[in-house]
Amino acid sequence: MDQVNQAPSLLLLAAGSGTRMGGPKALLRYADGTALLTAQVEKMLTAATARGLASDVIVVLGPMSAQASLLVPRSARIVENSDHLQGLSTSLIAGLNAVPNRAAGVVISLLDLPDVPAEAYGRLLDATAPANLARAHWNSVPGHPVALGREHIAEALAVAAGDKGLRTMLKRHSGSGDVTSVECADLLPPGHDGLADVDTPETAARFGLHLEGTRS
Repeated sequence: MDQVNQAPSLLLLAAGSGTRMGGPKALLRYADGTALLTAQVEKMLTAATARGLASDVIVVLGPMSAQASLLVPRSARIVENSDHLQGLSTSLIAGLNAVPNRAAGVVISLLDLPDVPAEAYGRLLDATAPANLARAHWNSVPGHPVALGREHIAEALAVAAGDKGLRTMLKRHSGSGDVTSVECADLLPPGHDGLADVDTPETAARFGLHLEGTRS
């Protein structure tokens, strides 16, 4: 086996079809025209750069990938998931398969969590080592990002199914005390946390987001 000596990768799952949103969330934009997808990748890149790490950011895209790919910073890698309709796990599998064999692990998050700040990714990068599992907590509530050490990627690939992603695996390891809790709520102002997601046009509007071409 090759020696594991590379910095962790960062993985953003952005392949959802956005059924409740009315279109792929990868096409969401803020009022100033900035794409949510662009902003999320840039936060990951910022976290890696701040720690002097090589920035290997992997973005998994699904529907309208040709359009969405234009919103991904050029330094990130794009993986297309043609099976995205089969559930979140297919995007997770596609992304994990793109992590270099020599990487120490991977920090994973979801596109539709706009409040997650760059430093949350940084804290999870700090907690990533080949044998480790770690998870961001927001006021003691577990959420994203999640860090998988290299030694846990094979297990994650084996158990991922449907829309469950890592849920079953993390629950099992948490019961054994094997998942490090990384509190991140202090990074955000009162009333905000990294758990708030964007699923509908109404919740998108509360974050100042709209689907490209749908704002009145």
